[in-house]
Amino acid sequence: MLFQQHRKVLDKGKPEDIMPAIKGTKERLPTAPLSGMYNKSGGKVRLTFKLEQDQLWIGTKERTEKVPMGSIKNVVSEPIEGHEDYHMMAFQLGPTEASQYWVYWVPAQFVDAIKDTVLGKWQYF
Repeated sequence: MLFQQHRKVLDKGKPEDIMPAIKGTKERLPTAPLSGMYNKSGGKVRLTFKLEQDQLWIGTKERTEKVPMGSIKNVVSEPIEGHEDYHMMAFQLGPTEASQYWVYWVPAQFVDAIKDTVLGKWQYF
Protein backbone atom coordinates (compact mmCIF):
# COMPACT_ATOMS: atom_id res chain seq x y z
CA MET A 1 0.00 0.00 0.00
CA LEU A 2 1.66 3.19 -1.16
CA PHE A 3 0.70 6.51 0.30
CA GLN A 4 1.02 9.79 -1.55
CA GLN A 5 4.13 10.67 0.49
CA HIS A 6 5.95 7.62 -0.90
CA ARG A 7 4.74 8.06 -4.46
CA LYS A 8 6.49 11.42 -4.83
CA VAL A 9 9.89 9.95 -3.93
CA LEU A 10 9.46 6.66 -5.77
CA ASP A 11 8.38 8.45 -8.95
CA LYS A 12 11.88 9.96 -9.11
CA GLY A 13 13.04 6.45 -9.95
CA LYS A 14 15.96 4.44 -8.70
CA PRO A 15 19.00 6.53 -7.72
CA GLU A 16 21.93 6.07 -10.11
CA ASP A 17 24.50 5.54 -7.37
CA ILE A 18 22.45 3.07 -5.32
CA MET A 19 24.11 -0.10 -4.06
CA PRO A 20 23.16 -3.23 -6.04
CA ALA A 21 20.40 -5.26 -4.41
CA ILE A 22 20.14 -9.04 -4.22
CA LYS A 23 16.59 -10.25 -3.71
CA GLY A 24 16.05 -13.33 -1.55
CA THR A 25 19.39 -13.17 0.29
CA LYS A 26 20.35 -11.90 3.71
CA GLU A 27 23.68 -10.26 4.32
CA ARG A 28 25.25 -8.73 7.36
CA LEU A 29 25.69 -4.99 7.36
CA PRO A 30 28.59 -3.75 5.30
CA THR A 31 31.34 -1.95 7.19
CA ALA A 32 30.97 1.04 4.86
CA PRO A 33 27.91 3.30 5.12
CA LEU A 34 24.84 2.39 3.06
CA SER A 35 24.54 5.27 0.62
CA GLY A 36 22.71 6.46 -2.48
CA MET A 37 19.24 6.20 -0.94
CA TYR A 38 16.56 8.90 -0.71
CA ASN A 39 14.74 10.35 2.30
CA LYS A 40 11.10 11.43 2.26
CA SER A 41 11.87 14.76 0.61
CA GLY A 42 13.81 13.02 -2.17
CA GLY A 43 17.20 14.13 -0.85
CA LYS A 44 20.16 11.77 -0.76
CA VAL A 45 20.64 9.94 2.52
CA ARG A 46 23.39 7.72 3.91
CA LEU A 47 23.05 5.33 6.85
CA THR A 48 26.11 4.62 8.99
CA PHE A 49 25.89 2.02 11.76
CA LYS A 50 28.26 3.02 14.56
CA LEU A 51 28.03 -0.21 16.56
CA GLU A 52 30.78 0.75 18.99
CA GLN A 53 28.79 3.90 19.92
CA ASP A 54 25.41 2.14 19.61
CA GLN A 55 24.29 4.85 17.20
CA LEU A 56 22.69 5.10 13.79
CA TRP A 57 23.97 8.09 11.83
CA ILE A 58 21.48 9.42 9.29
CA GLY A 59 23.47 11.64 6.96
CA THR A 60 22.19 14.08 4.36
CA LYS A 61 24.03 16.76 2.43
CA GLU A 62 22.98 19.30 5.06
CA ARG A 63 23.63 17.42 8.30
CA THR A 64 24.23 14.14 10.07
CA GLU A 65 21.82 13.12 12.80
CA LYS A 66 23.37 10.80 15.39
CA VAL A 67 20.56 8.69 16.80
CA PRO A 68 21.12 6.34 19.77
CA MET A 69 19.89 2.87 18.71
CA GLY A 70 18.02 2.49 21.99
CA SER A 71 15.86 5.53 21.20
CA ILE A 72 14.54 4.03 17.94
CA LYS A 73 11.16 2.58 18.86
CA ASN A 74 10.53 0.51 15.74
CA VAL A 75 11.73 -0.24 12.22
CA VAL A 76 9.29 -1.13 9.46
CA SER A 77 9.99 -1.95 5.85
CA GLU A 78 8.09 -2.75 2.71
CA PRO A 79 9.31 -3.90 -0.70
CA ILE A 80 9.04 -1.26 -3.41
CA GLU A 81 6.38 -2.28 -5.90
CA GLY A 82 7.96 -3.36 -9.17
CA HIS A 83 11.44 -3.24 -7.59
CA GLU A 84 11.08 -5.88 -4.87
CA ASP A 85 14.86 -6.16 -4.50
CA TYR A 86 14.68 -2.73 -2.79
CA HIS A 87 12.66 -1.64 0.22
CA MET A 88 11.40 1.53 1.76
CA MET A 89 12.15 1.56 5.45
CA ALA A 90 11.02 3.74 8.36
CA PHE A 91 12.87 4.34 11.61
CA GLN A 92 10.48 5.47 14.35
CA LEU A 93 12.47 8.13 16.19
CA GLY A 94 9.75 9.19 18.63
CA PRO A 95 6.68 7.86 20.41
CA THR A 96 4.26 7.99 17.45
CA GLU A 97 4.22 7.00 13.79
CA ALA A 98 4.41 10.70 12.92
CA SER A 99 8.06 10.57 13.96
CA GLN A 100 8.99 7.96 11.36
CA TYR A 101 12.05 8.75 9.25
CA TRP A 102 11.57 7.11 5.83
CA VAL A 103 14.47 5.88 3.71
CA TYR A 104 13.86 4.66 0.15
CA TRP A 105 15.75 2.19 -2.05
CA VAL A 106 17.29 0.15 0.78
CA PRO A 107 18.86 -2.99 -0.77
CA ALA A 108 16.73 -5.98 0.30
CA GLN A 109 19.68 -8.10 1.45
CA PHE A 110 20.38 -5.67 4.32
CA VAL A 111 16.82 -5.19 5.61
CA ASP A 112 16.93 -7.92 8.28
CA ALA A 113 20.43 -6.96 9.43
CA ILE A 114 19.35 -3.32 9.78
CA LYS A 115 16.26 -4.27 11.81
CA ASP A 116 18.24 -6.67 14.03
CA THR A 117 21.02 -4.15 14.59
CA VAL A 118 18.78 -1.20 15.36
CA LEU A 119 16.33 -3.12 17.53
CA GLY A 120 19.11 -4.84 19.47
CA LYS A 121 18.77 -8.40 18.16
CA TRP A 122 22.23 -8.45 16.63
CA GLN A 123 23.94 -11.80 16.36
CA TYR A 124 27.40 -12.34 15.02
CA PHE A 125 27.63 -14.89 12.21
